[in-house]
Amino acid sequence: MTRIQKEMMALVGACVQEGINVSVPAELNGEFDKIITAKFNISNDLNAQNYDLIIEKNPGNLIKIHEKLNENGSYITTPSSLYDRELFANLSKLFYIVMPYYYIDEDNTLKPLVYAGKKYHPSADLIRHRSDFIQNAFYYHTDIHLASFILPKYVFENIKDVIKL
Repeated sequence: MTRIQKEMMALVGACVQEGINVSVPAELNGEFDKIITAKFNISNDLNAQNYDLIIEKNPGNLIKIHEKLNENGSYITTPSSLYDRELFANLSKLFYIVMPYYYIDEDNTLKPLVYAGKKYHPSADLIRHRSDFIQNAFYYHTDIHLASFILPKYVFENIKDVIKL
C-alpha cells in the first residue's frame, strides 16, 4: 500500500465513523495516530464482533463483514475501478450508503476506493473535530476528503443505479 492509499482508507473511515473500534490491515495501524482528537482500539483480524469500522485491502466476504459491524458500522475496501458495478451492487444489497471515492497516487494515477456505511454518510457526517486535527499527513486533509467523493458526471451516470448516496 502506498502512503496515500493508507491515509485515504484509514483517515476517511476514522473521520466519518463516530466509534473507535476498528479492524484494519496491520499496515494501517499508525495512520490512526495522526488523528490527535481521538484514540482508537485497533484489531488486525476479524475475530471479534461489533466493529465500528472495517477496512480491507481487497473485498472479502461481504456478508461476514456486514455481520461483524455494529448497527452504525462502516466498511472501506478497494474496488477494481470506479466502474466496479458488481461490487457496488453487492454492497448496496447490504448497506444504506455505498459511495466510491478516489485518490491520486504519487505516480499521478487515479486509484479507486469504496465506502459502505450502515448509517454514516462520508461527506454529510464528516467529523470536523477529527478531520481538521490531523497531524503529519502527506495527502489527506478535510477538503481532499470531501472532494474525493465528487465523481465526474460520466462516471456517476454509469454507476448511479448500483450505488447509494
